[in-house]
Amino acid sequence: MGVLIIRRNMNGEVLPAIALAVGVPFFGIYPAYLFRKGRLSLESLLVYLAFTAWAVMVALGAILDNGFLLIGSFVVMLLTAGLAIAFRREMLRDAYSVEISPDEPLRLRWLVALNPSFWIWLAYRYGTTLAAILNVLTTYLIVIGTLALLNHLIGGTFPLKSFAVLYAVIMVFQFRGVYRRLYEKTRIE
Repeated sequence: MGVLIIRRNMNGEVLPAIALAVGVPFFGIYPAYLFRKGRLSLESLLVYLAFTAWAVMVALGAILDNGFLLIGSFVVMLLTAGLAIAFRREMLRDAYSVEISPDEPLRLRWLVALNPSFWIWLAYRYGTTLAAILNVLTTYLIVIGTLALLNHLIGGTFPLKSFAVLYAVIMVFQFRGVYRRLYEKTRIE
């Protein structure tokens, strides 16, 4: 019933406003806080801020129905992708520089952190293979679920089945990288 009410009352401003409310604090303010505390490099901060600028431009372009902002957001998206490729090593080093004790109990804040603290803890407790499999499956389900939900709420025609198959192939390669980084960190199979 709630979805029907949302769908019936949803105009073009609701989803972009939600994206702003979630995206700016998580990808803009939180990384700036981590940078200030010395737990994030300048390169990683630039990538997060470029992503935040892209999200803000897309959301404001959709809310204001402004084509200039939407076209400009495409340029910022390309800049973000370029920065992410250029600073990939620094971002991975920042992400996997987390120190977790194997005996430490689970902390709920790890589930929303921008680093793999939870996955490192899981690798210490249950092995790197299981942690990497769960990491990849969780990522896959979140991406596909989000696209399916947006497709349903907006009434879109996004080819979800084709994308799900393509993304599954990509996630096989992602598993290799996640496994390697977790194994380097924990040295536990």
